Amino acid sequence: MKTLYGSTPGEIETLVAAQGLPKYRAAQLLDWIYQKNVLEWDEIRNLPKGVLQKLSGEVRLTALEPVEEKKAVAGGSTKFLFKTPDGHFLESVLISQVDTADSREGGATTARGGRETVCVSTQLGCKIQCAFCASGQGKFTRNLTAGEIVEQVARIGRMTGKKITNVVFMGMGEPLDNYEATLKAVRILIEPWGFAFGARRVTVSTSGIIPKILEFVKAVDGRVRLSVSLHSSIDEVRSSLVPVNRRYPLKELMSVLRKINQDLKREITFEYTLIAGVNDSEEEAEGVSMLAKPLRAKINIIPYNPIAEFPHKAPTPEAAERFCDQLRRRGLHVTLRQTAGRDIDAACGQLRLDRMSKRAQRVTDNAQPDAK
Repeated sequence: MKTLYGSTPGEIETLVAAQGLPKYRAAQLLDWIYQKNVLEWDEIRNLPKGVLQKLSGEVRLTALEPVEEKKAVAGGSTKFLFKTPDGHFLESVLISQVDTADSREGGATTARGGRETVCVSTQLGCKIQCAFCASGQGKFTRNLTAGEIVEQVARIGRMTGKKITNVVFMGMGEPLDNYEATLKAVRILIEPWGFAFGARRVTVSTSGIIPKILEFVKAVDGRVRLSVSLHSSIDEVRSSLVPVNRRYPLKELMSVLRKINQDLKREITFEYTLIAGVNDSEEEAEGVSMLAKPLRAKINIIPYNPIAEFPHKAPTPEAAERFCDQLRRRGLHVTLRQTAGRDIDAACGQLRLDRMSKRAQRVTDNAQPDAK
């Protein structure tokens, strides 16, 4: 059954008209789901109960069922496990960050607000199968719907009571491999009739699905941030880490990114998972510089978060800083991302479908009454 979450104004107007209701009821429903993030029909106050009963017989309000919530010991990250209507499970992560600024009085650091970022999943599993990422190590199940994607944001906001400020499409799955649902979800997040996020507060990450990158940037008029998973400046190394590079090698990828940067005047950000002894050399720093400088691209360095299937090590803090310094000396804008949520398997690259299913099953089993 279709859900209201994930519906556009036109789709809700069609639903309302089919029930013989006035058109203004559609605008009311849009406000309740996307602005107020209601999760139950009885939370909708300005529609008659009879109308809500009719609608609930035709369409579901939501799709996801909360199963588990787990906070990192050190704080900063909270992982959420949700069950889909067809019995599968997905994970989302809330990343809480406090922005700081240097005070003029003695150089002390003071808080000046913060960000509450939801990292959403777009697929159950991932077909890209990056070597260092847990999401692609198991089987791929299916794409998520636009409703299942945006509902992750609504539910986490309601469950935590926090105002979500940013959304990143960096959870399980390759967003541009689920192109239509991702695009629809992005539009719901940024449109005034939807969640009304500032477009620059939404980031879509891709491993490099070249045929869809330019199409996506044009579809959103370049307003949404694009983040490209680079991970190596050397084709052979990148292919071993990101197998899609064999189909869409760096030369072709960079050609598309240059068009986005030069012709469309849009920013590019590279994500770079730093792995000790694999892609942390001086040669790599020089290669990354040659790729990024013509684009004036920003570089996010992410220390590798270990998984069992990829027995390599994260760089030491000193090695990570050294690599970042090598890039900065070459004139690049570099951010070293702090690892958060590793203790709850919520750090970058650690979301895993088979673990989610097993954990969810344990939660379900524990909720069952003892057998007589």
